[in-house]
Amino acid sequence: MKIGIIAHDAHPIAEPFQGGLEMLTFLLVNELVKRGHEVTTLCNMGSDLKGKMVYYDSEFQGMDNENLLLPLDRFGNFYKSLGEFLREEFDIIHNNSLNHHPIAAGSLIDTPFITSFHTPVFDNLNVAIRAVANHPNQIFTAVSSSLADVYRVFLKNVSVVYNGINLKSWDMSVSKKTYFSWCGRICEEKGLREIMDLCHEYKVQIKIAGPIANQDYYDLHIVQRLKIYDECEYVGHLKQNEVNDLISHSKAFLFTSTWAEPYGLVIAEALATGTPVIANNIGAASEILTEDCGILFNLESSETFEKALKNIEKIDLNMCRKRAEEFCSHHTMVNTYESIYQELVSTKLLVS
Repeated sequence: MKIGIIAHDAHPIAEPFQGGLEMLTFLLVNELVKRGHEVTTLCNMGSDLKGKMVYYDSEFQGMDNENLLLPLDRFGNFYKSLGEFLREEFDIIHNNSLNHHPIAAGSLIDTPFITSFHTPVFDNLNVAIRAVANHPNQIFTAVSSSLADVYRVFLKNVSVVYNGINLKSWDMSVSKKTYFSWCGRICEEKGLREIMDLCHEYKVQIKIAGPIANQDYYDLHIVQRLKIYDECEYVGHLKQNEVNDLISHSKAFLFTSTWAEPYGLVIAEALATGTPVIANNIGAASEILTEDCGILFNLESSETFEKALKNIEKIDLNMCRKRAEEFCSHHTMVNTYESIYQELVSTKLLVS
């Protein structure tokens, strides 16, 4: 198949990845090319992808996509890039950007057009999906059932395609130490302050890794806790292999987001290292974890955390890796997308 992929325009799709969406697009494109598909990706300069790449206009790259009222020159630059891309002949186009403009443009062509949702319904996306909700060639997917339910308020049919990770990038270890691990962006919605308090209350050693995304939050809530809580240690923003080592040797991984994470890639990564997960029961955590590999708790309830601590050692570490292999592999993700592509292309050929 000739497949067009529209990538996120904030960052190049290249290692080291700026975020999970960049990593997912990298895995999707490269695996599709490996399987023999002819793939062209609209992306930022500096991307490192297999197949053909065409680039967003340099005047547009990295701009704020939350702004609905784009300056006219940048608005024109974006549509110049998108228009040139859409003029190519594709069997199917897959929009993996967070931008609302490709959704609107997708209604102007006859090619089957898939948009995958990775975020809640931001205002810009709300405007776009309301405009094209009943268009016959527009197809939508979401990265979890919980996120799909959010979009089904606006759209009749939203399929679920779970995210996947490259399992070869994560080494399993059954040699565990006594500390618990936490990894993520250090900002209010990740629940670090709350879990530090719980770890202090129950004398649980926690090693914290990740970039400081909100300096004010870090200075106001985290610095003082690091000073007075002997149980808590910040080890910095680590490279991928260092994160692997940190998580794989921890007794359990703590996932504490206070907002409904659409997926939670770090849960999958922890499972791939053979590490059980204790997760705040919100968003897609309950879809990824089973009783064989993790425990759900309520971040606002110390009693549920205490119960999780008592039961975490009952989990078979091999079952964690098995869950990652069966549910969290990027091969599974690409298999599902590929099946959708083939069905849509076959249907279009029958209609035409």
